[in-house]
Amino acid sequence: MKQLPSFDSDDINRHAPMGAAIDALRDCFAARPTHIPRTPLTASGGEFMLMPAVDGDVAGIKLLMIQPKNIDRGRPVIQGTYVLFDADAGEPVALFDGAALTNLRTPAISAVATDGLARTDVTTLGIIGSGPQAIAHVDAMLCVRPGITEIVVSSRTEANAQVVADLIAADAGRFGNRAVNVGDYAAAAACDLVCTATRATEPMITASMVRPGTHINAVGAYRADMRELSTDLVAASTVVVDEIHAAHEEAGDLVLAIADGGWAWDRLAGDLADVAGGVLERSSDGEITFFKSSGLAVEDLVIARIVASALNLL
Repeated sequence: MKQLPSFDSDDINRHAPMGAAIDALRDCFAARPTHIPRTPLTASGGEFMLMPAVDGDVAGIKLLMIQPKNIDRGRPVIQGTYVLFDADAGEPVALFDGAALTNLRTPAISAVATDGLARTDVTTLGIIGSGPQAIAHVDAMLCVRPGITEIVVSSRTEANAQVVADLIAADAGRFGNRAVNVGDYAAAAACDLVCTATRATEPMITASMVRPGTHINAVGAYRADMRELSTDLVAASTVVVDEIHAAHEEAGDLVLAIADGGWAWDRLAGDLADVAGGVLERSSDGEITFFKSSGLAVEDLVIARIVASALNLL
């Protein structure tokens, strides 16, 4: 087999900047892509995931390891590799840092949902979480809601939140001269636009913390036994998912709300294809909208394709 070109985080972000990633993913979902379920396996206290996808003349698979024990080791929790294939030629064309693809496509998907569902006049952004997704979501939200003037960062510890806040404040070239503050979960949840990206198994924000008109993106709880939002907040929201079958299997915020007796699948407003296609929009300024992302393999394929196409590998 020939030596394949390999692309790290810097390469991916250079050839697939956030704005381009958002546009490509919006187009992909507007065409209603085929969902291929991922295969999760337990390995040494962590999770090993196989995520294949096909889109026209390209195919790819992400091999991802999520190892929570790496938090104490000072190593990345999420690591992996992505292999992109030219399906027509029947051959692999490139390798990608799998975690870097995840760190780009996840906030870009949140941005697609936000652009279609959030109020256009939002000025405050709440970020809950202090991992790679925290800063990436700030980048993505500013792409679609540049009128944001204040960012509130919250995490399990004030120290972790402060690290993220300092990084945002120090990079005026990327994030502008916006006010950046550290607060508790309630302070972040009181913002016009809220993004949660944690490994929580118990709700961090409830309906009483959220104001009418808020839009929420929840991307962290990726298993059916994990949740970031309370049942009463789910029940008070117009709920949209990236893909219904994936949500049934993996969207803990919704699965556990059903188990509590406070929500049901027939209350689901729609999916990301409905939003991207302009079928589903915010109905009023006071409506609370909630996008629950499970993370789909086709999202990685879209980003890998942007990079490969820019370098004439396809």
